[in-house]
Amino acid sequence: MSDLFALEMAKVRQEELLREAEGRRIARALRRFRRSKSKDQEPVEPEGVWVRWGLAVDEPAVADLLELNGMPRWISFEDRFVVAEKDGKVLGAVRYRTESKRLILSLLVVDPWAGEERLARALYRGAGELARELGVHEIVASASRAGYSALAGYRHRGRGWRLDVRRLPEPDSGSWPLCGTLQS
Repeated sequence: MSDLFALEMAKVRQEELLREAEGRRIARALRRFRRSKSKDQEPVEPEGVWVRWGLAVDEPAVADLLELNGMPRWISFEDRFVVAEKDGKVLGAVRYRTESKRLILSLLVVDPWAGEERLARALYRGAGELARELGVHEIVASASRAGYSALAGYRHRGRGWRLDVRRLPEPDSGSWPLCGTLQS
């Protein structure tokens, strides 16, 4: 009986250590990001990436990304995604749903060989511009383990990360070159 208790306590301690290490890693990433901003250097974004609303034709590509990341393929056929594509290939996606004046972002999947951090940042930034087109005032992103939403300008509030869309720079100022919508 005491062996089971000791095993359970060891698992709890291991989880605590992992959370602490993750917090330190996120803090280091945020410091690097702030230093790069203070030197007037914009973080490197992937070139030629287009962030847009996902379409029905994107579902197989998103399903492939989900499978590549160890998740079930069926998620892509039941949920809606904002996608990042380059040269017609979907490289990343973030699941979303809408509420009154809010866009809720959750599951993030990217092609790990395409630069996960840069694509994730592009997706979170792009979601801000797309949300503005909908008339949404706020984006709420679930707390990601890697802190990508923080690197894209979201602020930690409560249990998640939030972005006030009304405070974003105007799109014609050139600050959001990665975003766009498809005209039908």
